[in-house]
Amino acid sequence: DGFFPKDERNPGEALVGGEDGTDALGFSSHSTGKSNLQNLSDLQPPGFWTQTRMLYTREIYNLRRDKTSLAMRFGITIFLNVLFGIIFQNVGRESNESFRATQSQFGALIMVQLSAMFGSAQPALFAIPEERPVFLREYSTNHYGVLAYFVSRFTIEAFVTFCQTLVAHLCYYFLIGFKADFFLLLGVIYTLAMASTALGVLLGCGIDDAKMAKEFLPLLFVPQMLFAGFFVAIDFIPNWLQWVQYICSLTYGVRLGLLAEFEECAENLDEKLMDSAENCSEVLTNVGADADDKYLYWGILLVIFAVFRLLALLTLKSKANKFY
Repeated sequence: DGFFPKDERNPGEALVGGEDGTDALGFSSHSTGKSNLQNLSDLQPPGFWTQTRMLYTREIYNLRRDKTSLAMRFGITIFLNVLFGIIFQNVGRESNESFRATQSQFGALIMVQLSAMFGSAQPALFAIPEERPVFLREYSTNHYGVLAYFVSRFTIEAFVTFCQTLVAHLCYYFLIGFKADFFLLLGVIYTLAMASTALGVLLGCGIDDAKMAKEFLPLLFVPQMLFAGFFVAIDFIPNWLQWVQYICSLTYGVRLGLLAEFEECAENLDEKLMDSAENCSEVLTNVGADADDKYLYWGILLVIFAVFRLLALLTLKSKANKFY
């Protein structure tokens, strides 16, 4: 009779079903038949707040499960920023009468800002491509919308980035001895980090393969450094390229950070401290930082963050709709 017993070669009643076209459970696979369940297309998706709450809960669980990755992220952050603090130890407490001391303070501030940008933007760039298959499957089956997905991810991302920035700030601030207010400098660096993550998310939403994201790392960081004004003065860059500085978050992060550190020194009119004032003014002038425009810098930095996030949202939605 063959390899299989007779009763296994023929479907039983549980699979064949009755005369009404349904199986033993009452389900029908016929296109014209009526089943006891609604068609998937007829099911209404949950509301926005329900979607966001459930996605937020899942993000929390993922964060708890991925302890190794999170520990590595914070471990590297602590190691690097303690190293910065040791290398630049007490530099911020030196008198600005020496241009070497002022230049060293400038270097310390640039280093911690670059570290914050790299440490926050890189995970954001890789996150979306890695989760792309799950997102496309769940989005295509109407589990949730793009906006709810973005809001839940943004909430966790903002929290983790703040914790990472605060831990880093505690590691280097007191070792280096920055003159800037602790909370003001923390706010500048955190805003820069979030603006950098917005650009990373935008690039990540436009990439289909997680491996390809590695190739975009130079595009994420190199233009930021070139147009921030600390490697080369903006005036020396060709006129037709200078406009790029206005869309680089690092440009405004550097200006705000330097103003927080050197503005008081640069505006000191005491004749005994004229050398210090000249050195501080020169540092600010070289990067194009103007104390009268600091609120404008804050506004532009926030606009860059908002625009890049919005573009990322639209890009992800467009890619998801085209895929299905």
